[in-house]
Amino acid sequence: MANAQIQFENFHKEILFGYDSSQELRDRRDTLLADLKKNISKDAPAYIHFTQGSYALNTGAHPNDGNPDMDIGILFECSPEDYPDPLKLKKYVRDALERHNRTVDIRSPCVTATYHRGDEATHHIDMAVYSSNAADQTQLAWGRDSTPREERIWKPSEARELTDTITNRFSGNDRDQFRRCVRALKRWRDLKVGHKNTPSIGLTVAAYNWFVARYDATDGKPRDLTAMHDFVNAMLGRWAGSRLYVYLPVAPYSDLFERMSDVQMRDLKGRLETLRDALAEAEAQPDTHEACKTLQKQFGDDFPVPEKSDTTKLASAGVSTSGRSA
Repeated sequence: MANAQIQFENFHKEILFGYDSSQELRDRRDTLLADLKKNISKDAPAYIHFTQGSYALNTGAHPNDGNPDMDIGILFECSPEDYPDPLKLKKYVRDALERHNRTVDIRSPCVTATYHRGDEATHHIDMAVYSSNAADQTQLAWGRDSTPREERIWKPSEARELTDTITNRFSGNDRDQFRRCVRALKRWRDLKVGHKNTPSIGLTVAAYNWFVARYDATDGKPRDLTAMHDFVNAMLGRWAGSRLYVYLPVAPYSDLFERMSDVQMRDLKGRLETLRDALAEAEAQPDTHEACKTLQKQFGDDFPVPEKSDTTKLASAGVSTSGRSA
């Protein structure tokens, strides 16, 4: 059996997108925060900021379209009752960030600063605006300029708690393998799923729920191929009727795939079945070269295929894999 572990780890290095791997995005983030501090209206309440999303979770994959993003939370020291129209706080943020080298737009869940090179967007940074209610639960400012007043509301959203919950789910080598597999699945999504309603956080929380780290029972080394196969199989096994439900483990506990239509859900299931079968085929293949050719068809050209060897690369006789708890 091929395990293709070296190739999985090299693939991970190629697609990894984290805080340490993008100096440009770090610089843009620091500039945005400096501009916000310098230019925000004196009428705005004090605030703190924090990183959220895949940067905070260290599960970011370089997007296939080349337009990476970063998520930042801006938590104002006020209550929702102080600003019954949450758009007012979002306008404070937008007005402080507007400059000639970026476009700043208020979207329903956030304020987005987009950077361009010519007519092409190169990357963007999303700033979600929060306040805290009397129970110290963070509330997300929801709405844009065109949103009717009655629909501009505060929504429960525990972004920092979500980061802590997912980060603490695994540790050590288990956490490393979890992150590699999540990034691989995100790249697969970018390549194979032709719609935008399969969110990255949905895949990450699915892994939080059902991923199990796998290791070689003989030498104890990680086996990402087996872990990926088992994880995809577990996702498919969780389908309820025509849909897969993946709920946030923190408030608002919503279904992360709720925006997917039934047609999109069927498409996702079919593509996951194809991925599962490809992973099983690669796992059963005694030749690493041939196994990686199969995997490359699912994960794209960044997944390396080693040179063809005169001898097949067989796994050690009698080797099995084992799971370890987080």
